[in-house]
Amino acid sequence: MLYWINAFIFLVIGIYALSHQKSSISPAFCAIFSLTSLIMALFQMSNWLPIFILRYFLYLVSAVLLAIVPFVLLALGILILLRETKQSISYFGRALSTILASVILTFFVYSLYNLVNIRDVQLTIIISLYSSIAIYFTAFFISYLLISWLIKVSYKKKQPYLIFVLGTDINDEGQVKSDLKHRLNSAITFYRSLSSVIQKETYFLVSGGNAAANGMTEAEVMAHYLMKQGINKSQIILEKSARNTTENIQFTKPLIRHLGKDRSLVIVTSTYHLPRTSFFARKYQVPARYIGSKTAIISWPYAVVREFLAILLLTKEVSVFYIVYIIVTEFYKIFM
Repeated sequence: MLYWINAFIFLVIGIYALSHQKSSISPAFCAIFSLTSLIMALFQMSNWLPIFILRYFLYLVSAVLLAIVPFVLLALGILILLRETKQSISYFGRALSTILASVILTFFVYSLYNLVNIRDVQLTIIISLYSSIAIYFTAFFISYLLISWLIKVSYKKKQPYLIFVLGTDINDEGQVKSDLKHRLNSAITFYRSLSSVIQKETYFLVSGGNAAANGMTEAEVMAHYLMKQGINKSQIILEKSARNTTENIQFTKPLIRHLGKDRSLVIVTSTYHLPRTSFFARKYQVPARYIGSKTAIISWPYAVVREFLAILLLTKEVSVFYIVYIIVTEFYKIFM
């Protein structure tokens, strides 16, 4: 029942956020949790044939993930302790992060202890718990992929644009790597689809401060690439200090306010990166629409898993709530 309630609550909050552009609530994250809750609710309660098939698909995936989930929890707990407790500005934020990390790590130690001192009943409990948690992570991952794809669905307006391209890795020679090249090419394709009149009033904003061995920043490398593709230097604005997604949005906000008065902002990044980008855009009150670029097949698994873990960190309070709820309900089923 809780999953149905959560699905509805996150849906309502997401609709509210969509209709109130000045709200700092992320519609993308609300959609991810609403869809995750819906999948979990259907998984538990529905006997409809497609859901019956989905249930066994999740069982199959959870069986594969069963050995991985404990280490995902361990990594999540350690990351919260090492990263989030230092980055949280308020005392309450640091205290909450410490409590959440302690809950995760305590459960991991408990599981490890029971596996070392193994008994049949304990083994049944551990397998049941981790299977349920694995199903939750699978539902969350499916929701994340689906919402990532939906965010990039957009439409054009008959007005000039500010095309904001987020930086990512460059090589030691100061050249664009595959992921960044796809982002820039998507931005150029969008630009060239505009009328010649609108193109003249459209600007590119490139952000990235991480430097290559030759000293060139991501922003400078992106600017050079755009100029090689025929974009006028006067139409390219550089932000050369940002080291991550948060700073990409935070450091470019003054530029966006100045250049975006008569222009529609469109943010270009990799499709897998869209939910987190939209989260920070909302946080810093930067209204935008989005274009998602493709990712090379060989680098897609690593990039998606890394991004998935980053989203877990951003939404740690909700994820820990679900994990604790799963643990409590599983123990209730076993002992009651």
